[in-house]
Amino acid sequence: MKPLINRLIRRWLRTEMDKVRVPDSTETPVLAPVAPGLPPRVEPFWPLPRVGMSVSDVRNQFGKFALWHYGYEFEGGPALLPSNLRSDHLTGNSRRPIQRFQHFMPYLVDALGGSLHGKRILDIACNSGFWSIQCALLGATVVGFDARPELIEQAELIKKIVGVGSVEFLTLPFEEMTPQRLGRFDAVLNLGILYHLPDPLAALFATKAMAETVIVVDTSLWVSDEPVVHYHWEEPVDIRDAVIAGIVGYPSASALELMLKHIGIPGAFRVPIVTDDMPQDYLTGARATWVGPLARHS
Repeated sequence: MKPLINRLIRRWLRTEMDKVRVPDSTETPVLAPVAPGLPPRVEPFWPLPRVGMSVSDVRNQFGKFALWHYGYEFEGGPALLPSNLRSDHLTGNSRRPIQRFQHFMPYLVDALGGSLHGKRILDIACNSGFWSIQCALLGATVVGFDARPELIEQAELIKKIVGVGSVEFLTLPFEEMTPQRLGRFDAVLNLGILYHLPDPLAALFATKAMAETVIVVDTSLWVSDEPVVHYHWEEPVDIRDAVIAGIVGYPSASALELMLKHIGIPGAFRVPIVTDDMPQDYLTGARATWVGPLARHS
């Protein structure tokens, strides 16, 4: 009976998430309130700077790629929407990345002493470089990698448009990420990749091995009160899918917290929701973010 109930809950959540209103791109963003005990707000660089490339050149360069998982807006234009094969709650809200930034970026900055200046950050499965570019503009030196060469081409394009030099993009499968190859980093971002992999626990071990100070894990979740991992088959149909066909594991929230404890980060905490100006999957508990500070010399 419990598996049936969980499936029904999951189906209901998907239905509710598909109902999310798509905000008009001209709307003024509603910023998260500053509440006592929360870290200071960190503002995203948005629209992104546009250096040395005309509006028409940007449009032409973007048009070379059929699919963009992230939308981008540049100073003086243009504003370009994401283009996924499957249009749903993940792609219909053009402000989703900014909402996510305001949700967890203050905690990352706080964990690194209040500033990213001089910090070295690794962006795992960086896609087209949204998070890498934001961290670089905030003063960090960033390495971003992704297994899809076309995504690294997109990231290099964003880097060129913005004119930021302190970020390096690499084509690299997740399984080839090692400290011997890349070094270690003050912070490691594991954003939107865990549920595209077959072994979430092993992926968290690998993430921790790259970090000196803190990891950030942002992931979709299997909605269940039990500490379980739901496995299913994923095909690389869309740009946001796993790179190769195979089994992927969705952990529940309680399972993920047990995993973080198991890999030696007992102080990891779930970032609280402090505003309803958030993507629907975060509001329903189908996605969440954890910040895991590492003990010194861990």
